[in-house]
Amino acid sequence: MSGRAGRILAVAVVGLALAGCGHVNRRFVVESNVPNAQVYIDNKYQGAAPAHAPFDYYGYYTVRLVHPDHETLTKRVHVVAPWYAYPPFDFLADVLWPFGIEDVRRYYFEMTPIRRPDPGELIQSADGLRMRGINLPRAEDPAPDDPGPRTLTAPMELPPAAVAPPAAVAPPAPGPVVPRLTPAP
Repeated sequence: MSGRAGRILAVAVVGLALAGCGHVNRRFVVESNVPNAQVYIDNKYQGAAPAHAPFDYYGYYTVRLVHPDHETLTKRVHVVAPWYAYPPFDFLADVLWPFGIEDVRRYYFEMTPIRRPDPGELIQSADGLRMRGINLPRAEDPAPDDPGPRTLTAPMELPPAAVAPPAAVAPPAPGPVVPRLTPAP
């Protein structure tokens, strides 16, 4: 093997070896004080808390936690890019760095239990609303300042040329004839 072919082969082997080395593994871990709360990131279901979800870009994400016994919690989180995510370091970290990089972002959220109203409070509130409704004026009674119903003017007459009946549409002309294809013998 000549010297030039040997150098090309060596560069190709090193290039292939380095091409498969670098990788940045980015993922969220969303935890909550409520086990099994349903986790959504940007309206995509990720599983029950603690949920693990990969992400591809840095920036803002909307995290929503849902549980039947707790108030739904929605937070907007900002994932700040590390130094190796900016050019030219991003190329080095993703492609040429011989080791993998783990970028794990952990978020912990406190959910609050749903406050169940006291039945007595509900009945008292309903009675108050009912009394307000009884004291409202009826819809048929005009307000004292109301001048009464308004009269409508005659509809505007359009000249006969402005409104024409729809034009008759002729049936479509026959299209081009497409020959039937038959298999060759």
